[in-house]
Amino acid sequence: MTVRLLACIECDECHVHFEKLASIQGLRSEALAEEVHELVLAAEDHEWDCRKNATEHICSCCIERIHNPF
Repeated sequence: MTVRLLACIECDECHVHFEKLASIQGLRSEALAEEVHELVLAAEDHEWDCRKNATEHICSCCIERIHNPF
């Protein structure tokens, strides 16, 4: 069985979403964990900041605003 998974993370500042679509064979917890890890890596590639063991997420626009408030 193939499961299609849409995973997203939300910016803690502005609440914009970063999404990733994945296909997983079966519902093995290892496969789900790997896809979540890949989601975080993809977000970091798009200049998101994932902190505190990936429980806090800040998009690139908010990072810029935080570091350059003026």
